[in-house]
Amino acid sequence: MADTPTVKIPTTDCDVLIVGSGPVGMALALELALHRVSFRIIDKLHAPSHTSRALIIQPRTLELFSRYGAAEELIPRGRILQGMAICLDGKPAGVIPLNEFKSAETRFPLPLNISQAETERFLLEALSSRGIAIERSLTATRIVQDDNGVTTTLESHDGRKKDVRSKYVIGCDGARSFVRPAVDMDFKGSTYSQPFLLCDVHIRNSLRRQDQGLLQLSREGMFAIFPIRQDLFRVVVSGLAAEFGPQGDTSSVPTLEHFQSLYDKFTPPGSGTLEDPVWISRFRLHVRGVDKYRVRRVFVAGDAAHISSPVGGKGMNTGIQDAINLGWKLALVLQGQVKDADAFLDTYHTERYPVGQELLQSTDRMFTFMTSTNPFFIPIRNFAVRYILPWLITTDWWNKGIYRFLSMFGVTYRKTSAIVGTATGFKGPVRGGDRLPDVKLLSSSSRGLQPTTMQALCVGGSHHLLLFSGSQSTKQTNELEYARDEVLRVVAFEMKIHFIHRQSTQDRTAIFNQEYLCPAGVAEEIAMKQFGFCEEFLPGYILVRPDGYVAHIGPLAALDELLLFLRAHFGAPAEDDDSTPEHDSTFEEDSTSELCLTTQQDSTFGAGSSFEHGSTAEGNFTPVSFSSLTTS
Repeated sequence: MADTPTVKIPTTDCDVLIVGSGPVGMALALELALHRVSFRIIDKLHAPSHTSRALIIQPRTLELFSRYGAAEELIPRGRILQGMAICLDGKPAGVIPLNEFKSAETRFPLPLNISQAETERFLLEALSSRGIAIERSLTATRIVQDDNGVTTTLESHDGRKKDVRSKYVIGCDGARSFVRPAVDMDFKGSTYSQPFLLCDVHIRNSLRRQDQGLLQLSREGMFAIFPIRQDLFRVVVSGLAAEFGPQGDTSSVPTLEHFQSLYDKFTPPGSGTLEDPVWISRFRLHVRGVDKYRVRRVFVAGDAAHISSPVGGKGMNTGIQDAINLGWKLALVLQGQVKDADAFLDTYHTERYPVGQELLQSTDRMFTFMTSTNPFFIPIRNFAVRYILPWLITTDWWNKGIYRFLSMFGVTYRKTSAIVGTATGFKGPVRGGDRLPDVKLLSSSSRGLQPTTMQALCVGGSHHLLLFSGSQSTKQTNELEYARDEVLRVVAFEMKIHFIHRQSTQDRTAIFNQEYLCPAGVAEEIAMKQFGFCEEFLPGYILVRPDGYVAHIGPLAALDELLLFLRAHFGAPAEDDDSTPEHDSTFEEDSTSELCLTTQQDSTFGAGSSFEHGSTAEGNFTPVSFSSLTTS
């Protein structure tokens, strides 16, 4: 990772205490570090766990990690999943080809199969590079909150106890959370009756595709194979096939030989031999969720808030996204940048609770569909898999829908959140609360015009204001500058401004620092229509939150609505302070080609550096061909 500023972590009291250092706790720590919030992160384990539970990092999570300049370094540690083969009673029923309906609106179009142990190792390295250490062998044993803060009693492995005072406590301590019951959060749900067997194992001499998973459904249960890296795979068995021993015993851990017998039974000849298991386990699955994500100054995230079946590979991803959603909000509250701290923090529940509920419900439906042993349901499932699924795979609407679901690009806050909005009458496909699409742009560098993307601009911990021009007229440029100045007058928090011009086919003048171009031709049409900024709505604006979701969007004619939105939720600059909020000026005296890349790297923990080379999840960045590029 690039050299990054370190955050001073206090040894006693702090603003935020994170309980639990799994992927969710470490993601929250990274987010707080990005915003320079004082925190401590503790864990009851004396060392990281080496077991590999969650297996998939979805494209949306990779996009969020890219805000730390981290995603590109994580990808080589796993394997990009190209598809999933489906079999029914040993006969092929089709392949869900992820690589055929991936989105072009992202640098990370496909899911990354990677062990949770490797993900945690990566996040730990990211924290260490920022001077952040996890305090281990510390268990939270008591939580008492009042109007001014929270007192948490921590007990070390040798029985010594110490009280820690913090303004907020976040429970990232998993399904067996101490934090959750300590503040009387209900955790309702049930346990699935089916037993499960799991084995992370090397497979030798296999003729199977290394980048494709396998799901085998039969009356005996479910058998699945997921690639992790190189020759390491996860084998999962459920139902009758997971029972072993003289009387179908499920109380002990199976042997490698037992897994080999199942592997030989459910895979075709030439699938290879299982060797050198990394982890063998027997377990049961649960589906549970809390009724609220916040009780005054105490919050929960990840498995402490929701646990589900691993179907779809979204559980850990949902938890990481919980943490990022909460982290930037805590930062603004602690910095005194919001009008109503309680109402602002309540949006953590209102935004993330529906996402957690959707996770529980959707994974429950999929899990039941795949693993049911109901004799009346099995014929219906078999008919659907054998005859309907092959047809669905050929339809564009189904592919797009399943991709949005699996990638988590479909997560939106537009109908649930009080801190997102859309200008009156604006009918674009992207609304307040939606993910910002990663549309391609052009910027200036020492090598001339270079490809970049909108998400590559919106990195770091600040808000970002994207101002879109219409034609390249002086009048519209003045309108964008006026909008910039008006917005900066009403906010006190850090905001970065980016001018995005429509590409002219006439002019070839230089573009300035923090100015970007929507490429001419087809790419321009995609970029503008993607946001609804047709001629009727240009010029326009998009206010982007630190977590990469649209806070407010509309035509520039609706600027007053944006200003009212900002005044309603955020604090204004002090009247006696003549200084302006920190932001990147659109025009600099030195408008040399290096400025665009330099400003992208400011205060982002190196996030800009990875984009200069245009790397993506699939290799080198390949921009669309612009045969008639011009600048203005």
